[in-house]
Amino acid sequence: MKKLLFLFCAVYALNLFAQQQSTFDSRLLFRYEAEFLENLSITNPSKLDYLNFYIGNSYSLHQLDEIPSEKISQFPDILELLNVPEGYVIPTTINETNFNILLFEVVFKEKQSSSYRIGDTNILVYIKSKNEIYTLFNEIN
Repeated sequence: MKKLLFLFCAVYALNLFAQQQSTFDSRLLFRYEAEFLENLSITNPSKLDYLNFYIGNSYSLHQLDEIPSEKISQFPDILELLNVPEGYVIPTTINETNFNILLFEVVFKEKQSSSYRIGDTNILVYIKSKNEIYTLFNEIN
């Protein structure tokens, strides 16, 4: 009977542990060590959930047909805010599939969103405000 109870407890504990294991977006590895993210999944899984949400939802990209030349100065070039370590290879073209917000030193304002352009392209990066990001995160969690 003791063996059966021990087996039941062991299976239950493994099940709980498996549920706590969180996965992380690989783009987070640009700023954080894998060991830190793995520990975070155990010690503070809600923080890891937020980081995963942040990396994919703190911005949106918009392809425009054309940015009028008189308005181009209203959108700073986000490529000027690159903050990458020496030796890091930047993709030749940045688009929705390879965009990583952690590559840039953008300022997230509390209540105001920002817009940037990506180089000489007609792609705008809309940076959400901190309040908007928190609200969206809390809606799904």
